[in-house]
Amino acid sequence: MNPQVREFVEMLRATIPPDAPRLWELSPAEARQQSERFFAPFNAGGPQMAEARDLRVPGPRGDVPARLYVPRGAAGPSPGLLYLHGGGFALGSLSTHDRLSRELAQGLSARVVSLDYALAPEHPYPQGLDDCVSSARWLAAHAEDLGMHPEQLLIGGDSAGANLSAVTLLRLRDEGSPLPFKAAVLLYGRFAAGETESLRAWGDRELMLSRRQMGWFAKAYAGGAAGISTPYLAPLQADLRGLPPAILVVGTLDPLLSDSQLFAEALRKAGVPAELHVYEDAIHAFLQIPSFDMTRDALGRIASFGRRALGIL
Repeated sequence: MNPQVREFVEMLRATIPPDAPRLWELSPAEARQQSERFFAPFNAGGPQMAEARDLRVPGPRGDVPARLYVPRGAAGPSPGLLYLHGGGFALGSLSTHDRLSRELAQGLSARVVSLDYALAPEHPYPQGLDDCVSSARWLAAHAEDLGMHPEQLLIGGDSAGANLSAVTLLRLRDEGSPLPFKAAVLLYGRFAAGETESLRAWGDRELMLSRRQMGWFAKAYAGGAAGISTPYLAPLQADLRGLPPAILVVGTLDPLLSDSQLFAEALRKAGVPAELHVYEDAIHAFLQIPSFDMTRDALGRIASFGRRALGIL
């Protein structure tokens, strides 16, 4: 195993007692508090922004909290990124993904809107997705007001947020809306339904993500849609034609490795350019661990992809 990853895993095992409650044994509020505490140290440091301010984005059930990040030296108008955080549709926040949002803003020289969409189980499918779709339309309509170039917009997210990014694009396309985004950034997302090769291999190892966690997340998110097969839950089932180019990033120790591999293949079969980067020994959510060399490399690859997709030399 990569020495940096081994050290991190050993640190986790040393600091989390074997009898500590697991996420699926906690209430949603307790699980979110645990997630916030866990990720807080990894959000220290990182790029300083010229501006970081909270927004309220109009949504179908009321305003959706969001945060606008403006990197230092950003031209006006600059590229823009709508970012959808991970957390299994039930966890995660603007705070848990603050540093990653700032890293992406700096690397892409883009203004980033990080969206605090509604979480399950209080807001099961499709409520969080509806927030993402309506916010995507709002951002496209107000790009210039945010200092973004309306022809240089990206969408992206990690884990559940990668799923929501792909499905937001599908919903926009299927509902007849123009696709305002030139490319998608899909980081170790859940795109399939059921068992995959990597889930069988790594789902019981508890390296940041486990089969038990995924089951808890799926039950919370699907709600009344549990058991229903729909591409808006598992976009690998969808007709992917007409979607914008995508970059997919994942690690070999991630239970969701197969999801990214299969989704990249499906995108290519649909005629959508898809760039897949698989990092040896990378675990789930590794882009939120700034001490990893592979994190810096992946951020650089994402920035290069974004510039190419937007035609920025």
